[in-house]
Amino acid sequence: MQLSHATLALKDECVHIRRDLHRIPELSFEEYETQAYLFNYLQDQACDKLEKIAGTGVKAVYMAPGATGATETIAFRADMDGLPIEEWTNAPYASAHPGRMHACGHDGHMTVLLLLAKLLKEYKQKLTVNIALLFQPGEEGGNGATKMIDAGCLHHPRVDRIYALHVFPELKHGQLGIKRGTFMAQSCGFDLTVLGKSAHGASPNKGIDAVVAAAELINVLQTVVSRSTNPDEPVVLTIGKISGGKARNIICDKVVMSGTLRTFTTEMREEVLGRIKKILAGFEMATGIKTTFEEVQLYYSVENPVDMTEKFQLMLKTDLTPLQHQMIGEDFSFYQQQIPGLFFFVGVGEYSGYPPLHSPHFDFDEEALLYGLEAYCRMLGLSDIKP
Repeated sequence: MQLSHATLALKDECVHIRRDLHRIPELSFEEYETQAYLFNYLQDQACDKLEKIAGTGVKAVYMAPGATGATETIAFRADMDGLPIEEWTNAPYASAHPGRMHACGHDGHMTVLLLLAKLLKEYKQKLTVNIALLFQPGEEGGNGATKMIDAGCLHHPRVDRIYALHVFPELKHGQLGIKRGTFMAQSCGFDLTVLGKSAHGASPNKGIDAVVAAAELINVLQTVVSRSTNPDEPVVLTIGKISGGKARNIICDKVVMSGTLRTFTTEMREEVLGRIKKILAGFEMATGIKTTFEEVQLYYSVENPVDMTEKFQLMLKTDLTPLQHQMIGEDFSFYQQQIPGLFFFVGVGEYSGYPPLHSPHFDFDEEALLYGLEAYCRMLGLSDIKP
């Protein structure tokens, strides 16, 4: 996709903003320094309305000019939070917060919206719709989208449709990718607790070892996907965290495992959860352990409306890479439960095996962000490229 002159002119500022934000990653709902940076920048961009929202979020509104204004409002969303990862890039702009990193590109997403605000200030007289820029905290497992919605981010003015982008290292630099219909998976987080009976390590027969039971359970749970689901329907079951035990010579009485289940339909999710609960009941009977299973988080599937996707491609007048289902979860789906919404990827990969999202080595060339900005500008008629 060819970049417009207005977009290209922002390259240096793009690099500067993204690296500023990259240095100050903060975890979900702790994004106070990030919020202050965004708010200060937006105060100079002639917003018609600027407010802090949902604790650490920010909302900026631009109203179309004219006596009556526009009847339609479009929102653009960027997530704000970083991850609890120690950065290993050795970049001069690496995280200044130990144990925290923008390893999922949210620094880039915020940069795109700040640059869009700068263009909206310059070209406001060309606007035919109202614009709401939503900077959302807590995407990484915090369900910040729901908190933004509950705080009224889709009202005053009422938002009719919403867009978001995400950097994606599996696409080449600057390449745009999208999928019509079901795009990203339902994500169901869970905590599984195994309760046994403590005893001295020298007398294991007097206890019920929760560690041994948990180890067996992990192996058996993997067969739920490999042997109990239709191989033509994508399903992922992952145990990502396990903790338990008090000392090396004590039979463990409690193990807690945390994991995620990814599916593309509610029916499949319920089928897998039902199978898990039957396995747990069998283990309790066979070993004497007790278990509790708690669903702690559910993100819906990201669904791109067919008509909205086709219109998006027509407005851009450029080739978009068709993508397959992605097992990534995204709380953008909660906006889509309220209004039509569209989600697409911007490629930042530069070679085969490029560091993936959530890697301590993840980094990218900021120029790729300009392609996301260009897409937004073409949608709003602010680009000087005439397709």
